Amino acid sequence: MKRKSQKGSRISKTKKLKVRKNEEVKGSLISHFTFQLGKVSLNKEHSTPRFQAQEPDINKDFTLGIPSAPAFDDAILSQDFFCTPDYITPEAAAMANNFDFEKDDKPCPKSPEKDKTAASKRHRLAAVLEENICGREEWDIETVSEKRNGYVSQSAVALRCQIKMPPCIRNPYLNESSEIDGDPFGNHRSKHAGIHPATIGGVGFPRYLSDFHEIERIGNGNFSCVFKVLNRIDGCMYAVKRSTKQLQKDIERRKALMEVQAMASLGSHQNIVRYYTSWFEDDHLYIQMELCEHSLSMSQSSKSYTEEEVLEALHQIAKALQYMHGRGIAHLDVKPDNIYVVDGIYKLGDFGCSSLLDKSLPIEEGDARYMPQEILNEQYDHLEKVDIFSLGVTIYELVRGSALPESGNNFMNLREGKMPLLPGHSMPFQNLLKVMMDPDPVRRPCANDIVKHPIFDRLGGSSKIK
Repeated sequence: MKRKSQKGSRISKTKKLKVRKNEEVKGSLISHFTFQLGKVSLNKEHSTPRFQAQEPDINKDFTLGIPSAPAFDDAILSQDFFCTPDYITPEAAAMANNFDFEKDDKPCPKSPEKDKTAASKRHRLAAVLEENICGREEWDIETVSEKRNGYVSQSAVALRCQIKMPPCIRNPYLNESSEIDGDPFGNHRSKHAGIHPATIGGVGFPRYLSDFHEIERIGNGNFSCVFKVLNRIDGCMYAVKRSTKQLQKDIERRKALMEVQAMASLGSHQNIVRYYTSWFEDDHLYIQMELCEHSLSMSQSSKSYTEEEVLEALHQIAKALQYMHGRGIAHLDVKPDNIYVVDGIYKLGDFGCSSLLDKSLPIEEGDARYMPQEILNEQYDHLEKVDIFSLGVTIYELVRGSALPESGNNFMNLREGKMPLLPGHSMPFQNLLKVMMDPDPVRRPCANDIVKHPIFDRLGGSSKIK
């Protein structure tokens, strides 16, 4: 029992010693804070903004001597507030010996000023981009910077120098009524939305490569080539047409956009190749369109079609022309290469030569093998009848099973109304082709007359489009 009591007394003495040591440490830490905070309060003009923000009520609670007990009952026994790279609390003895009330003490050392701020980085980036990119003449940096009398980031100006924006012009194929009525695509614009905006002008990753996986080239022309692609976003197949030549001049871009604007103004029609979207990339124009199975080009197949097959094609393409002419647009390049097939439905495509029937736009003739004599003579009074002649010659070529002559007597005979007979085909069918290819455009039927021709009554239920 005595041993246990001795051990207990030893333990109690040890605890008392620890408590005393803690109180001494507490007093030393409090004295550190006292001198330090008193120093700050004495030298307002030399203290850094960091301490000034914490200063306002120091003189009310602290003095240069030992503070009253109530003020430090809940004192924080830590130096974490001051142990930063900007300030380190000195030892208590050094503080007490070196503190002089008669002299102005040195201010706390300031953090080194950062010269690599965000603004300076932007200026350096702009200088680099300006040196490497802005040699192009599309933008004037000084002019852009002075706009609105405010600051314009030089990096933003430099990036704008790199981007060549497409021309923003009114669509001439849309008349005032259609602009007011709304979207020409109506309910068929489901795939127009949802395709994210792509990078233009070569900034970042190309849109064509990021949005599409190229499968194969399916068409070539003098001004463009067509690719079969898979959209990486919706998983559907499309045809993307890319201009062969780089369109660097504004007039070239405006001319190329005429095809896009014609397709966009026509909206959705069952016998017209559907247009989805278009964009400029690396000075090339890309047009995303409906993917078709094949065209009726004689270069792809030398197949000769039956009368029923060509009547079906004639009827459906006449409907497409009826729709276009009703909107005041002429195609001016109807030929087998521009007639496509999707699930047995014939569709008219390639609107690169399209123009307005009122002749308010420049006229660019299509393939001369399918053009009537008045176009070759630069007479543009009946542009809708030009499409009728071209369609008649196209059907004649498909029935004949061989390509049309590009010159010579046979070439002129067709333009003079001297169409050779087609053995094995009905006379009503041959008479319809002959009147469509009449040398006088006034005597040619319009698209509406062709659609309503009684010869198509025999198609009956075999026609895929009513």
